[in-house]
Amino acid sequence: MSWLRWLYLGVAVAVGGCAERPPLPTAPPPRPTVGDTVYVPVLPEWTGFRRPSAVLVGREPFIYVADTENDRIVMLDLAGRVVGTSPPLLRPVAIAQDGHFDLLVCGELDTLLSGRRTRIGAVFRIRLRESAHDIARAPIRLAYAEPERPQRRFTGVAVLPDNSYLLARTGPQNTSPIDPDDAVLHIGADDRLRSPIPTLRPGGIALNAIEQLSGIAVSANGAEMVILQRGPSMQYRVQWLRYVTGEGAGWAQKFDPTTTQNTVLEPGRFAAPEDAAFDAAGNLYVVDAERDSLFVLTPGGRLVRGYRGEGAYRLRAPSGVSVYSRTVYIADRDNDRILRLRLSTDM
Repeated sequence: MSWLRWLYLGVAVAVGGCAERPPLPTAPPPRPTVGDTVYVPVLPEWTGFRRPSAVLVGREPFIYVADTENDRIVMLDLAGRVVGTSPPLLRPVAIAQDGHFDLLVCGELDTLLSGRRTRIGAVFRIRLRESAHDIARAPIRLAYAEPERPQRRFTGVAVLPDNSYLLARTGPQNTSPIDPDDAVLHIGADDRLRSPIPTLRPGGIALNAIEQLSGIAVSANGAEMVILQRGPSMQYRVQWLRYVTGEGAGWAQKFDPTTTQNTVLEPGRFAAPEDAAFDAAGNLYVVDAERDSLFVLTPGGRLVRGYRGEGAYRLRAPSGVSVYSRTVYIADRDNDRILRLRLSTDM
């Protein structure tokens, strides 16, 4: 990994500012739902982004948005006011935060390989503590990349309690029995590769098979992991695992696929899941970009409610989700906004 010391982080892109918010609509918000309670949009929506791919409520708590086509991370307070924007980062698509308040961001990097300018997938650290949380001045360090495989991309990141983290990696070459592009990697807190998760590999369509990984999430205690994928042949595009200790320790499927009705494993439930998040009670929130929907599942894996919206509040290719204090934050990518939802019973 010595190449990390000299690899040049050359990112030069124009960064746009956040636009003014549009006037509030006069019609009341719609109330689409699955279940006996409904989600209601919280106004105003937050705009000024270009195809945002991820949203994260951090530990502080500030809110971080991967403003993908503006090549930056935007930092907001809970009222939606912009606190600052990061230095340029190429195409950020996923964000996590470790226990030291570092942001881990999956994006891309322009560099020189064998004398040729090449774009590769990369994971960056934004060291907020070193700038007293001034994101505009925070140092950005390359955390992890694989320049020998420039077609690989990192599409999801989730931090474990010991500050190591899991990366969802994808790419076009998956015939290698040793190192296929599609993999879930365990990376140490020192940003060194520990190992791929051995039970998750390309090939087949059943549980533990992976193709075109699009995201990853872990529970607060690090004992549960959810992987998301868009592979067209995949039977189970959202897989929910738990960490088993003792003899044969490792990640194993949490649910029995023979019981699938109205659960996370129901065939056809998801089409293009992009991101997921756990709340404090262990419920799982999944956004699906093809279904234009949010799905909410219990810790037992059963679907209890959802949201699509109508008119001005309809989701279009949602790609990121985070939950804080009974509010759901959605990166509504094709609407260029962050949409907030609350249950009607909490209003």
